[in-house]
Amino acid sequence: MFLKSALLPVVAGLALIVGCDSKPIDKIPTTAPMAAKEPFEILAHLKYLAVRKDYKDLPVIAPSDLTGLYGNAFWFHDHAGTMGLSLTAEELQGLGVGAAKDLGYLAPDVSCKELQDTKDKVETGGLAALPANMVGLNLLKLDKLPNNASKDKAIAADYAKISDPATLRAVFNAGIYRLMKGIPADMWPDINVMEVKQNAGNTNAKDVYLGYKGESLMQVAVQPKADGNLGIIYIYYKVHPRKIAKLFAENAGSK
Repeated sequence: MFLKSALLPVVAGLALIVGCDSKPIDKIPTTAPMAAKEPFEILAHLKYLAVRKDYKDLPVIAPSDLTGLYGNAFWFHDHAGTMGLSLTAEELQGLGVGAAKDLGYLAPDVSCKELQDTKDKVETGGLAALPANMVGLNLLKLDKLPNNASKDKAIAADYAKISDPATLRAVFNAGIYRLMKGIPADMWPDINVMEVKQNAGNTNAKDVYLGYKGESLMQVAVQPKADGNLGIIYIYYKVHPRKIAKLFAENAGSK
């Protein structure tokens, strides 16, 4: 199976509200933060990663052991793809996910949502043909990592390549980075930790809820690594990035 029940949204009654003395400073770090030991400390890393784009911070906030977490990597890219978030050619190269790109599971500047919408326009006559960067992309593969349960030999071969430890590491980390692109860079300084909750199904995981001006936008689940620091295992947008961008624009315009 892919996502485990441990990663489902938790019930509201288990909230552990972050105290005033533990709220992170609301600014973008200029250097990589110390490894997160408390759940709220993961926010500084996400701000730094999203704005400074320092890929070297990804191993610090990702699990050290990816055993059993292939489905989480699948979720990262599937979730990002359905929301129209993609990686540029430069990002794909810098993040070391060329194998996934070459196999057709990732594409520069194209998400499965964008590919589907564009194909629909072509089919209805609203567009003459697919743009050059979309030609040859397979909607059934884009942003959907190969399933290890597939009986298709080609898919099984792809899975063997993607699940190789080094390749999976790069794909997993790239998924975390990709999902941070759903919040505008200028908005990150005002993102804060609204609350921390015990995950309902995983006693080792805590859910960190990030928000903006009182509205909860994103759920980030973290769990301890062997060294005691925290690694991200799940990310979920509670508000679609399009709405987030609109919310930010409206607030910026009212200043």
